[in-house]
Formats: sequence, C-alpha cells, structure tokens
Amino acid sequence: MSFDSLALEILHKIIKIVKDDTIQPYVAAGTRLKKTLALTHINRTLRRAALGYHDLWSMIYLEWHADAVQHFLFYARQRAHPDLTVFLDTRAAGTSHKRANHKRWSKFLKDEMKIIRVLGIKIPVHHGSPALAAALSDTRAPRLVTLELDLDEKHVTNANIRRLFNNDAPMLSSTRIHACAPFRDLPKFPALKELAYRVTERNLAGLLDMLRRMPRLTYISLKSAVKWDASPLPTHNPPLKTVVLPSCTSLLIRGMNALRTRYILSRIDFPTVTYLDVHEKMAVHNNGLLATIFETLPRLPNPPQPRDTLWLTIRPNFFIIHFHGYRFQTEWPDSFDTIADAAGFNLRFSLLVDAIHGPANTLLLQPSLLYIENSVGATEAAGLSLGLDDLSILIGEIFESYPTMKQLSLSGNTPPITIALRDIYPHLLPNLELLRIEVAGRGNIHDTYDGPSLATIQRTRRIRIRNDLL
Repeated sequence: MSFDSLALEILHKIIKIVKDDTIQPYVAAGTRLKKTLALTHINRTLRRAALGYHDLWSMIYLEWHADAVQHFLFYARQRAHPDLTVFLDTRAAGTSHKRANHKRWSKFLKDEMKIIRVLGIKIPVHHGSPALAAALSDTRAPRLVTLELDLDEKHVTNANIRRLFNNDAPMLSSTRIHACAPFRDLPKFPALKELAYRVTERNLAGLLDMLRRMPRLTYISLKSAVKWDASPLPTHNPPLKTVVLPSCTSLLIRGMNALRTRYILSRIDFPTVTYLDVHEKMAVHNNGLLATIFETLPRLPNPPQPRDTLWLTIRPNFFIIHFHGYRFQTEWPDSFDTIADAAGFNLRFSLLVDAIHGPANTLLLQPSLLYIENSVGATEAAGLSLGLDDLSILIGEIFESYPTMKQLSLSGNTPPITIALRDIYPHLLPNLELLRIEVAGRGNIHDTYDGPSLATIQRTRRIRIRNDLL
C-alpha cells in the first residue's frame, strides 16, 4: 500500500506521533511555527491531512507575523467548534511597529475570544497599551477555561487592566495571575477552582477577604513578589474572622518571609487539605527568629496511610523537610540586620534543631525510610551558612529524632554523614538494615562517597550497603 493511499485517520495518527515527538508543548514560539509549517511541505497527501488536523493549528502565538497568525486561525476554524490556545508575549515582537502590533493583537482578542479556551498573556513593563488593556478588560470569554496573566511587578496599575473579561468567563476554572495590584473581582468567576496568585504589598491586605469569597477553590498557590519593601503587616479593625476554605485540598505558599506566611496561615482554616507546601524565609521576631513549621505541622490531617518516608535536604543556606502531604522549606540570609551574627547563628541553629524534631514531636512520625540530601561541604562557612561542624551536630539530631528507621538513603556530599555514623554515632539507628548511596535528584548536586566508612559500617553493623555511584 502506498503512502498516498493511506486512510485519513491513519495519516492523522502519523501526524500526531510526529507532532508529539518533534514539537514539545513549551517549545519556543518561532520553533513551533517552523516545525508546524514543515509538516505541510513533505508531500501533497500529508499536506492535505495536516491542514485538516486541528491540533496543529489551534495553538497560536500572536507575536508571530500577522500572515502566520491568520494562516493558523484559518485552518483552526475549519473545525465546526474550534478551541484555540493563544499566547502573547508583548516584548517578544520587539519595538518596531509597536502601535500596529498592539492594535492587531487587541482586535484578535476581541474577535476571537469567544473560541479561546486557553489564554496566556505576558506584558512586561513599558510593553502594554490602552487597546490591549481594554480588550482584556471588556471582552467576554464564554469558553475560556485556563488563564495565565503575567504582568511585571512594576505595573502598579496592572497594565491598566481594570477587570478580566468584563467579569464574564463562566467556564474559567484555572488561573495563574502574576500582578501587582489586586484583582478584586476574581470571586465573580463561578467555575474557578485553581488559583495561583502573586502576593504583593499592594494586594496582601485584601487577599483574605478575596479568598473568603472563593469557597470553591481546591488549589491555591500564593507566591510572593520578588521585590517587597519593608512594610508592616495589615491590621484589621474589627479583627478578621477566620477564612474557611472548605474545598481546598492543596495549599502552597512560596517566597514570603515567615511573618507574612504566619499572617496568612493564622487567619485561614483548610479542613480538607491533603497537601501543604510552605517555602519561606526566616524572619526576625521578638528578638528571635521565626519559622512557621511549628504552626503548620499541627494542622495537618491524619493521613489515610502511615507516613513511612521522610526526606530531608540540607544546604548551607536552607533546609527542607518533606513527607507525604507536606513540604516545608526555610532559608536564611548571610546575616540579619537587627541581630548580631553570633546571636543570629545560635538562634538559627536552635531553630533548625527544633524543626528537625518537629515531625517526630508533633506528629509522632517515625519513618522506616529516611532520605538525606546534603550539599554542605568543606568550603569554609561564611556568615550564617552551615559548615561541616554544624552538619555533624544536625546529623546527630536527625538520628536521635528518628531512631527506628530501617533504611537510610544518602545523596550529594555523603562522606561527612557516613563518617559521623561510623565515628560519632555508632550507637544510634539500632534497627538500620540498609544504607544506600544514591544519585541526587537535582543535577547541580555533586555526589561523593567515602569507601572506608561504608566498609566499616557494613562490617560492624552487619547491614547491607548499596552504592549507586559505583
């Protein structure tokens, strides 16, 4: 059977395989354009099949040349009910013909919003326009399901976007909004279930009231602005009532200092959460240091299955605790402005020790499998960074907190840990059966091991050693 006589369904399967293999979902806009058009230049038979394959043409980057955009739109519209995925990075088109480009983009959004299902807009500072703002503010989006709106933090007026889609996007269920000023009308979208939201000093005060009016949210991700000038936390008179998030199963808070994290967490209740992820920066508070791990652990629900695995990551300037349904990361600077370095070091170290004990003391967690990824090395510690002496003490605290583990898996710079287990803590971990040296999950970690300490541990403890680095 010749290629030209293949059924259209077979040709479409071939096109799908080629598309999936050669045009990745997040390939650069220019690369996507070239590779898609190339599929129409193989032969006439495949060209006809490709032009009728909707998924090839339904993803459009508005920064492409106008002819390319119209070409894709024409063939996407060949389907009776087309669904468009549309992206626009206003800076990607350059500054030539800026006014004409914004006029063209605005017209496209006004004319085609009724068939756009996924929309991603990125507007860096100095690359917005009144026409584009009006199109996003006032155009209904009856079939829009997913929105990503990325505005530069310097857009203090959200690039003059007053609202979204005239508050009329009845199918919008997932949105990621990186903006500076608040979008107060988000609760007006009835189908919204997933919200990723940049938190800034301009919208923090109204954040909790907005969440109160969105009880259907199942996924909430709150990410701090990169630049956040020192400012007091919002005050509320009368005091805010607790915001109940009855449907929220996943809550993520990223990049804030611990004071702002605590401000949010102390005022919300999430009775159905199954995954809590906090990534914060230690903060000075009442002449001490604050981390919210001690406020989050008690609020975790009882798991349907035992938490049998614990992951710990130790770096010179941050520490991570992770187990099923929970991830906590705290990081610290080289110094604190209002605390002397010596005092800051002691306070930080004491806080880390308490954090290590936290899951055991609060949740009675005793895993049978413990992973430790370490990147603290022999380089002299600077400021408040952890050094090898600190690591040795922390390892002892870890082993004392979780004495019943049966398997210990190590990655990264493992010699300080195995040497400490051999020389300093031979009396700990009496139930240990397997010590495994693994390759770190992150490529920027240098994996090393110490053969003599592993051999001694194997001989004296009579346990199995598995070294994946060999």
